[in-house]
Amino acid sequence: MRGCPHQNIVYCPLYHAMHGGHEFAGSESCDDGRLDEGGCAVARGESYEMLVGQMKALAPGYVEQLEWKEDIEEAKQQRTRNMSGRGLH
Repeated sequence: MRGCPHQNIVYCPLYHAMHGGHEFAGSESCDDGRLDEGGCAVARGESYEMLVGQMKALAPGYVEQLEWKEDIEEAKQQRTRNMSGRGLH
């Protein structure tokens, strides 16, 4: 069983679709009705790319915005690790 491709689900568009508002109406999410078993639909074999593609069609730009925010956070964490590794912080 594989998990969410995001280290932090805050940046997972399917998680947002599950908890989101009107802009995601009709969009699939990570909730496949079996969340009580642990994991999400992607962990049970659903195609992450297909589900996110549906969301991109329903809410243009939203997924890209999350990806951008995730990239910024990852870069920030990498800078912190680099500085710590060099004894600068």
